[in-house]
Amino acid sequence: MRSSSTKQVAENNRGLNGRFFTLHNRLYNALGLGFRNDEGGRKWCCTDVETQRHVVRSIDAFLDCISSETSQHPLVKESVADIVPALGTTLLQKNEAVMKLASKAFVKMVNVIHSSIIESLVLDVVHPISSSLSSSHVPVVISCATALNLILSYLTSKREREVWKIFEETETINNIIRHIRSGNSKPAEFFLETISLLSKILWHWPSSRFCVWNDENLMNVLSSLSLEPIISVKAAVLQLYSTIALCRNGAKKLLDNGNSLLKLMVESMDNYNPNYLQLAGFTLAECFAVNEEGRLRMIDTFCEPLVKVIINGLSNWNMHLGKLTKDQLSLIKGACCVSKIVCWPGKHHGYFWKRGIESVLLKLLIDDFHIKQLSDKFSLPEELVALAQEALSVNFLPVFKPHVWDILGGLAANCAEDFTAQMLNNEQHLNILITCACLGFVDSLRATRQRCQNVVNQTVSRAVLLMINSPSKYIASHVKSLLSVLLKPHAKDDVKYLLNTLNATSLDVNLVSDNLQVINLISLATYSGLPQYRRYILKNQGINILLSYVQVLSRNRIHADRMNASLHYCDHNMKLCCYECEEDWQGDESLSLYGLIGLAELVHHSGLVKGHVFESTEGQIITDVQEICINSRASGPKWYSAYLLSYFGFYGFLSELGNRIGNVLNGEDGTNLTLILADQERVNVHGAIVKVRCPSLLPCTGVPSDEKTSSGRLVRKEVRLSAHVNHKVLLKLLEYVYSGQLKAGEDTMKKLKTIVRHCNLQPLLQMLCKSRPKWRVPFPSFDLTSALGPDGSHFSDIILEANDTCEKWMCKVCSLSQPHVHAHKAILCTSCDHMRTLLCSGMQESMSKTIKMDLGWRALVRLINWFYCGKLLPKPVHGCLWRNLNEQEKLDEVIPYVELYCLSDSWLLEEIHKECFRVIVKCLDSVNMAIKIIQIAANCFQWDLVELAAKFMAPSYHHLRISGELLQLDEDLVEIVRVASVARLSDM
Repeated sequence: MRSSSTKQVAENNRGLNGRFFTLHNRLYNALGLGFRNDEGGRKWCCTDVETQRHVVRSIDAFLDCISSETSQHPLVKESVADIVPALGTTLLQKNEAVMKLASKAFVKMVNVIHSSIIESLVLDVVHPISSSLSSSHVPVVISCATALNLILSYLTSKREREVWKIFEETETINNIIRHIRSGNSKPAEFFLETISLLSKILWHWPSSRFCVWNDENLMNVLSSLSLEPIISVKAAVLQLYSTIALCRNGAKKLLDNGNSLLKLMVESMDNYNPNYLQLAGFTLAECFAVNEEGRLRMIDTFCEPLVKVIINGLSNWNMHLGKLTKDQLSLIKGACCVSKIVCWPGKHHGYFWKRGIESVLLKLLIDDFHIKQLSDKFSLPEELVALAQEALSVNFLPVFKPHVWDILGGLAANCAEDFTAQMLNNEQHLNILITCACLGFVDSLRATRQRCQNVVNQTVSRAVLLMINSPSKYIASHVKSLLSVLLKPHAKDDVKYLLNTLNATSLDVNLVSDNLQVINLISLATYSGLPQYRRYILKNQGINILLSYVQVLSRNRIHADRMNASLHYCDHNMKLCCYECEEDWQGDESLSLYGLIGLAELVHHSGLVKGHVFESTEGQIITDVQEICINSRASGPKWYSAYLLSYFGFYGFLSELGNRIGNVLNGEDGTNLTLILADQERVNVHGAIVKVRCPSLLPCTGVPSDEKTSSGRLVRKEVRLSAHVNHKVLLKLLEYVYSGQLKAGEDTMKKLKTIVRHCNLQPLLQMLCKSRPKWRVPFPSFDLTSALGPDGSHFSDIILEANDTCEKWMCKVCSLSQPHVHAHKAILCTSCDHMRTLLCSGMQESMSKTIKMDLGWRALVRLINWFYCGKLLPKPVHGCLWRNLNEQEKLDEVIPYVELYCLSDSWLLEEIHKECFRVIVKCLDSVNMAIKIIQIAANCFQWDLVELAAKFMAPSYHHLRISGELLQLDEDLVEIVRVASVARLSDM
């Protein structure tokens, strides 16, 4: 009987045969020719070409005898640790004859040895391979690129920083770009491996993307390669474009080059192509869909072909042995992600319905066996419910269910009002889809009551909420009818639980955004849309509870995690860069939106919205909702706040700027246009504001030119209005024009709707009709910046002149050579007391046609834009564009904000003051910039800014003092920096 130690040895050597041990001995005999012992330990060193060749061949033979079973054997692991330095040193000798053998051996080693072993030696492996990419020998470059491609496929995040350091030292990206640009007649494998490697590098290290998309020659070569007939190269180019598009600036660069790339992308997505090319096309489309510009370009230019390939990608698959292949799973997922463009408005929804999206989604949701059980005739509701329950119990393709619900919800939310069953290819398939969604909603609601976090399903709950509020009466009524039946057994208990839970958690800020509370909020909003249970919610203070909950969210700036991330992109591991937070319809304010949707349903159906329905006063409710509307950063909550206010007689769209501009409505100061009614009544207005906000009030041929009397006095411009416009209605319309909102009673509504319809003010008309907001339509902005152009230039009554010069300055309105803006006193005065005093005091400045501003041109532009649209525009460049500016260019971006910071303090413009400080803090990234900022700030007595710059310079104080760079500052400022340095050291 063998001893236990003998058994252990036998177990450890399982899979190893005599050939293995023979080759292992030969390997170490060869390696022994190069091993040297020195003070640092044993090292491999050999410069003899024949010896190197012999060693590499021994390594190659040894690697050939390693199987997947033996790849993690301790003896193999020990051998690899000796093989790596031998191959690495051989490669670094730069002898092309041996480099070819050594690079191929590296590829074989990375292929056959387990990734965990390679990972432990990754730095020793990557350095010689990446260094060898500088070689001009094509086979060597191909092998090195192949090896790095394999390594990067499983590189862990903890090693990324170290590997990137090696790539920087060896100039890996520059070498790859050089090879691709000088490709000429090189083989397809060369381009496939180098482009794939570049793509992987851009994915792992976003900071490397700029040097790729900003290289015009490289982009031209890639464009040419994408047209080559070799499919694998075309797919590699598309994959590289995808990693470029993960950068916001890179995506814009690709889209700015015309529609040829989008055409290639859509053609590649077609199902007659190999799976890998289709997947490359879908991946690029998914990256473009991350932002609004990309979505719009795809929909506007290739709408029908895009929908066709998406539908094919979702439906052209078959199960094999009860499973989908890995390629099929990836392709379907890619199609699902791109299909979520249905969550935004556009002309594409009709094409999805036309191509039978309901049947395609059903195929992803339930198996063929249950689909075939659907009879040709319309089944009874209870039969559909039973079939849906049975089908869902199979748990068919669970990975795609969240995508199905997102797509179904997006389609329902953006349906046309006249959408009917006749527009469907298969009405029964949509009915079973809706039934499955409603069952999922009920299950999710039950899971929240049992506090089962891992069972709740946000996507299906959200989809049902969107369907119940769909513009299509066909979909909404069907969902309401079905839900009413499914929820009936426990409805009152559900509502009571939801109200009590939300009421209790609204008192505890820490619990408001709890995951289960999200479902509770969606569930209560859904119940609020069901007529059978709405009255019960109203009687139990549902309005006050929801209002209180939304107030807590708004006032404490509590937001849910980005629950709708899947509506933007599906790969949550995407390493996006340079993307600023898009002003989305819901974004991270999803909680507020769901609460407001429920609140709006209750208010809409609560009669006159007065009396016993509210505990709070009507005025308080109006104030609270107005606060939410102004403070929200997302369009959805703003829209629903405006919708709610319409039930209290307030129609329009609140904004801080609108509130400011609205203050000049009833004043005569600065008015330069008279509107004359049919009964000869006159209303004086500010022409620039009316021209921008409601151009239909003015004649199409333009406003009459200024005229002067014989004495030189300016005659006011006049416009006669239609006999259909009376004085009361005009004043209400002007209230909206000036402030963005009007207050009106039912007595004036009919005539007001008529004139609003005539003036083509569709968003206002929607509010006057109390129409539910359209899903994901942008919130109307209050923007007067077009008044600075041709639309408002002839109404200008003041010129603001910058304090710097511009050699190429030209003005389309006048011959003044100094950079300047033709502005409007009324607009300037509403937003700034200092301007009001300056322009309306009766002093010398108020009589002047030109005011010289103590601001450079770039700062003046931003200040004027704040007066006219409430934002400091343009914003400074960010992301890779910022990182690749030189110091002077960065300083040019920041100095306007420093100037505005100083001016806003003396002019008491607190909002600008805070925004400028935020920008300066974000952009301050060099000592030279800090020195310039501290000088300007000290001259303007802005000590907060002085302190900021001093703290930034503090770590470098001693270096700056020795180098003499502090000589630029006076002694007091140097002392401030020194004190900041001392304080920093004492805090360490």
